Amino acid sequence: MSAPETDVEQTPAAQLPPWMRRPRGPLGWVGLSIAVALASIVLLVIGLVAVGIALVSWVVRGAIWVVMTVVDWVWFAAHLMVRRPYPFVMRPPIGKDARALDVNDAWVATLPRAIGLAARAAGFLFAPLALMASLVGIVLPGLRARPYIALFNVPALEAKLVAIGRNHGFFDDGQAVTVRPYDVFLQQALPQRADFLVWWRDSHASDTFRPSESWNTPRHFSGLTLGPYPDELGLPGLALTAMRRTRIGGLRELFISQREIDDLGDPDLDDRADVAVIRVVAVDNPLPDGAGTAPVHSGGTDARPGRRWIVQFPSTQTWHPRAGRAPNDLTADFVALSMHETTLTRAAVEAMRQAGIRTGEPVLVAGFSLGGMVAAQVADLSEREGFTVTHLITAGSPIARYRVPRGMKVLSLEHVLDSVPRLAGRQNPVIVPHVSRADASLSQEVPPSPESPAQEAGVRQRYEVSEVTFGTGARRAAVWITVKAGPPLPRGYRIAVTHHSPSYAETAGTIEAEPPAAAVGAYVDDVRPFFAGRQVVSDYAAQRVGFDVPRPAVPVYFHSTVDDGVTRDHLRVTLRRVPGVIAVDIYPSRTGFPTTILWSADVLVHSLRPWFQEVGRASVYTGLLTLLARERGIGLHLRLQAKRTPGVTWEATLQRMSDGRWRERVDVSFDTDAAREEWGDLLMPSGWASKVTYYEPTAFV
Repeated sequence: MSAPETDVEQTPAAQLPPWMRRPRGPLGWVGLSIAVALASIVLLVIGLVAVGIALVSWVVRGAIWVVMTVVDWVWFAAHLMVRRPYPFVMRPPIGKDARALDVNDAWVATLPRAIGLAARAAGFLFAPLALMASLVGIVLPGLRARPYIALFNVPALEAKLVAIGRNHGFFDDGQAVTVRPYDVFLQQALPQRADFLVWWRDSHASDTFRPSESWNTPRHFSGLTLGPYPDELGLPGLALTAMRRTRIGGLRELFISQREIDDLGDPDLDDRADVAVIRVVAVDNPLPDGAGTAPVHSGGTDARPGRRWIVQFPSTQTWHPRAGRAPNDLTADFVALSMHETTLTRAAVEAMRQAGIRTGEPVLVAGFSLGGMVAAQVADLSEREGFTVTHLITAGSPIARYRVPRGMKVLSLEHVLDSVPRLAGRQNPVIVPHVSRADASLSQEVPPSPESPAQEAGVRQRYEVSEVTFGTGARRAAVWITVKAGPPLPRGYRIAVTHHSPSYAETAGTIEAEPPAAAVGAYVDDVRPFFAGRQVVSDYAAQRVGFDVPRPAVPVYFHSTVDDGVTRDHLRVTLRRVPGVIAVDIYPSRTGFPTTILWSADVLVHSLRPWFQEVGRASVYTGLLTLLARERGIGLHLRLQAKRTPGVTWEATLQRMSDGRWRERVDVSFDTDAAREEWGDLLMPSGWASKVTYYEPTAFV
């Protein structure tokens, strides 16, 4: 690249030549005195105004303090009459911490109910505004959008909002979508990750990774020759990509898998991976059709005996109002709430075709939040597309208005303080056939037994099967069960914690271990064959066609998110210094709402053995939490795999609870029975696979 050419005739830019300062003369002193006098008067006036504002502020602050104190005591008194307080155990609002806890309890408990009430009354609240927009649209084309008159329910209002937004460049879901295997996407878009993945999956490879020459690309930048990457194993996405699971062993692992596919497309980790990941699991089960699952009428089909499928869809990962490459964004949320088919739904159908699902082979579709709405749409389209969807499982999804095919069995998990399921503006239709006398009180709360592991050292969860109602879906579905739960909430004003896939994974694991009702237990038994037998997990990457701009995870970063990467870099560097660590990915996990819930750390190590020692983990926790304090982080999620123990995943979640204690949940999962047999006794001599421990507030100071 040659140097830029110079002009033949050059005109100098305007400038002031240097000069020597001289003493101030009489006129200068007079001017300075006048300026000082005027400035003094102005500053005096400003000071008096500031004092007045301060006095008014103190009066207003005092009034607010009195009102909040009264509200705190009223709220506390009301909770004294509650048999099982939730979300927090209240204390008299005397000290600062107790008052903050009362306000937090009121906020977390009131907001979702207010949202649900607004959704139910949306026709009365927002229909006049939408009708006015239709009227003004006669003159202003920007407000001209369908529907024009039928605007008296949530889907119609959402459809109107999407149509108006599309006129201004927002909520454009597009039409065409490209779907390809995720490994093919890695080869094309992220060759370094694909290269590393080959080494990690090779059990016979050496413990030392040697990158190929392709890791030095791009070789040029604006004509400058580039050297190798400073830290090959510091590239984003290596650990996250390598830790994809190879089997799903139950309901809890189903929603742990949900977190994986959501984070694989996190644009904040690497905007080149701005995709929606759809997971398809082929299950070869030796049980015949009808043993543990509904019989499938496969006459005239080429269904393979014993073949079942699990198809899982991602939740919202991009909260920008303008559509981007990934079809699981805010645009898809609005389109799905308007009861229209999303681009992600079309991508899901294409992924199922590419996976080779045949008519007559039972399919379980599942998803969290947006993924649950897409699963409901796929279930509704299954007959037309030639798929035999028999089961639908959702968590935190507003699917009450969706129709499902005849014979479908639906299980919906909802947290009682989750705002998102309430956006449908109605309760889920419920059908529980053949209810016995002992199971007739399904609409009442069913507390776990004292010996239940759900008690977890005094932390209670509550479960209920919602009351029997009837809706559009109830006229066709065979079973529709809604289980509501109240998971333990961490400290702080974190309404988003109730809508978080790891929280739903914990809820799913609890009801799987101890179903709250006979109908729920029957459903768990019914889907068990989908999680047994030999499994082959295939991931597919979906992107909109014609949308080439990657969108950030959120358009505006809140106090609990990071926009400069300082904390992420500090965490990554800290973990990279721990002996035995190979690669690290640090990212804020937003599986639910746009605000950060947990800082997630995916770590590849040589051996898992040191991480089973509580002393070593405590040192890591202390160091990481010290760095997180400056970003108001409320917890950590560590996930590890070791090169020497393939098929084993160790993960731990650490959060500060409302009483100040730290709650650690450690889980170990095995991808195969052979891995469990080989490594189970060595890694877990006490025989546990999931363990919850509480630490004192000062444990990691």
